[in-house]
Amino acid sequence: MTLDINRRNVLKATAGLSAAGLTGTAGCLGGGSGGSSRAPTDVTEWPPEDLEGNLNLWNWYDDWAEYAKEEFGNEFGVTVTNSGYSSPDQWYAKLQSGNSEIDNIAATTNWVERSIENDFLHELPVDIMPAWENITDRVKDVSSYQKDGKTYAVPESLVLYPLTYNEEYFDEEPRSWDVLWDEAHKDRIVMWDNSTVSCQIAALYTGQDPIEPDDFGEIEEVLKQQKPLLKTYWGDYQQGMSLFVNEEAVAGPLTMGRTYTARFGEGAPVNYTAPDEGAMYTSDLFVIPKGAPNPIASLQFTNWASEKKHATKLFETMGYMPAVDIGSELSEEDRTFTEWPDSWNLVFSATLSDEVRSKYDEIWTAVKAA
Repeated sequence: MTLDINRRNVLKATAGLSAAGLTGTAGCLGGGSGGSSRAPTDVTEWPPEDLEGNLNLWNWYDDWAEYAKEEFGNEFGVTVTNSGYSSPDQWYAKLQSGNSEIDNIAATTNWVERSIENDFLHELPVDIMPAWENITDRVKDVSSYQKDGKTYAVPESLVLYPLTYNEEYFDEEPRSWDVLWDEAHKDRIVMWDNSTVSCQIAALYTGQDPIEPDDFGEIEEVLKQQKPLLKTYWGDYQQGMSLFVNEEAVAGPLTMGRTYTARFGEGAPVNYTAPDEGAMYTSDLFVIPKGAPNPIASLQFTNWASEKKHATKLFETMGYMPAVDIGSELSEEDRTFTEWPDSWNLVFSATLSDEVRSKYDEIWTAVKAA
């Protein structure tokens, strides 16, 4: 796998698993009020014995989840269901109220941090899980999934929020976010209707720390300046991808995965880059919530999903960078697509403080209303 994240160029925020912004939402409602009496840490040798007969996933990689349902189910004799979701607060609310339904979640880093702080997740015995060794050290180093020496998640993938662009429109790769403020591209550029992502792009554009910016007024000002130049704000991933596939948009933020699908699945002339000012990225992780009715089957699934064969399928179906080194499994074309050069400045999207999150929401409301 060509996952070259140079440590010198990765700006990992120091927020870590601080309580700021994490503990106020759930109080003492955490954990599961029902579920199995067994726990993943009851497994002391591999493979685990006496798997439950069912497994309830909440995984938003829908196409990969369909593959996993059949392959894992057939291999282990388990009936697998998946509830795809569009927003993490959908599963988080269930954990707050006392989970007794969900066995395994593909969750973004900041929501994993919240769940750890509020004691919603089972500890995982990663030291005995064979596929734990498949997770690259660099992914482990930037994924927040531990507390007090205990591990509560297994990295699934890295999610990059790059600048996606039309290769036929541009003579060369855009090297700055300022392309999204260039009047020459009026009505052909787009932004994501997402307060955090858009405000963080504006922070990078204005030379600020996107995790702890020092001039919110400037962020609001440049986003208001940009608004008349935009084709639209896109609201969901499919809409964003379609704008590039239909060549209505020539530049804007889009996830690496959707860029991959647009390029290789739809034949769109698109590629992606991290501008010189930097680009944000995060990780998705597998977690087993407390109250899971089938925790041992969920543990086996987490290990299974981290095997190279199944991680490769995640990339092939969804276009996202697995946490597993799959370079030897990819075609030359796909290996080239997954290269993140050492020169890129990548900023890990650590959990924002309550103040910053609130200010970003206020800014976005003002921009949309302008």
